[in-house]
Amino acid sequence: SSDVCSSDLPMSEPYYRDDRVTLYHGDCREVLADMADRSVDCVITDPPYDARTHRGALTNKGGAKGGSIAVDFDAFTHERQIETFAELGRITKGWVVATLATATAFRFDLEPPPTLRSLRVGAWVKPNPMPQISGDRPGMGWEPVMFLHRDDIRPRWNGGGKAGVWSTPVAQNEGHPTAKPLAMVRDWVRLFTNPGDLVLDPFAGSGTTLRAALDEGRRAIGVELEERYCEVIAKRLAQDVLDFGGIA
Repeated sequence: SSDVCSSDLPMSEPYYRDDRVTLYHGDCREVLADMADRSVDCVITDPPYDARTHRGALTNKGGAKGGSIAVDFDAFTHERQIETFAELGRITKGWVVATLATATAFRFDLEPPPTLRSLRVGAWVKPNPMPQISGDRPGMGWEPVMFLHRDDIRPRWNGGGKAGVWSTPVAQNEGHPTAKPLAMVRDWVRLFTNPGDLVLDPFAGSGTTLRAALDEGRRAIGVELEERYCEVIAKRLAQDVLDFGGIA
């Protein structure tokens, strides 16, 4: 069966569930604490960045959405990143793939969280980056992509000698200010998982990882703190069922 097995799931009631995806509304720390060791095949996620990075994003983007992100994510310190990623290392059977702020990525590269080892700092290059509004320094035209792996087993992936660099335009109109490009995340799903695998995204945002997993024939579990984004995800997943559910 391709269903998400009940043994994979924490005890809390899902916000949304179908035969391949389960979404929880809440603090991922509570959901992750209920999940068993090695209960997912891979983690692909875009966690909140540090307060300094989000203040920069607010300066560039402005508006109510940007403001709420900066305030909500101020408390996501390096110590909390370490704590969260140690949990992800416990729960995954192998890879943890994450977009991170530059400071966090290189700190993780030098000193990975417990349970994990750093295998590569990759790059998402943006052909259409946000310009530097102040004009007093170069704009930020790329983001680090961190490739971490459980430290107790040998890594495997489907990419052969491929480099960890993606040149993909910034996502537009996905209902979330920091949404990542679907094409890039689908590529990560293909590279780091196999058909039928279970993918976890504890910071689901607009649901890009969950959608990518569905598109590539995987199963997925997502967690999102803000209910407004849970609504975006549920609509996105339900629309996918309407579009493709009846097609063989």
